[in-house]
Amino acid sequence: MKNSTKFKIPLILLLLFFSFSKVKAQSYANAFAANIGIVQDGIGGLFNYNYFLDRHDNIEAGVLMTAANFKYVEGIKIPYNDFTLNIGYSKNVYWNYQNTFNVNLAAGGVFGYETLNKGNKELSNGAIIESKPGFIYGAYIGVDLDYAITDQYSITFRMNEYYHANSTLGEFIPFVGLGFRYYAN
Repeated sequence: MKNSTKFKIPLILLLLFFSFSKVKAQSYANAFAANIGIVQDGIGGLFNYNYFLDRHDNIEAGVLMTAANFKYVEGIKIPYNDFTLNIGYSKNVYWNYQNTFNVNLAAGGVFGYETLNKGNKELSNGAIIESKPGFIYGAYIGVDLDYAITDQYSITFRMNEYYHANSTLGEFIPFVGLGFRYYAN
């Protein structure tokens, strides 16, 4: 009887090991992306976290930071910055046979903060800015092209259109950027 108990414990441990290995192998990845690009009349950076629901579709959360100049009149530009949090869903619409190239469509909500002229109310020509910095909200849609370099790294090309419902500078802000994505298991 003692010999059969001696073999049962290692067998149970071995089965537990393989069952946890299988669960780990079936889990989907999380990914982190950083894209640097252009916005209307300036530059921007988009930093995303992707939580994969299945092999291709994911929930994404990102932060967009911009530094741009609004053209007020000839020769006068008003510097502004947007800091937004973007939360949405990304649907894969194309992937090649080897899964090295993917095209994703994304959409979601946006909320954040907009600053004008670094907080100064007066422009260089003496004009007074009536708009105040404040919270903005809206939505976004986007296209994400992803080309895998290795199993963990890829190059991304991101195009987003942001709609800010209550922005004082304009409702639509485009973003086009190139970056890298890291897949973490």
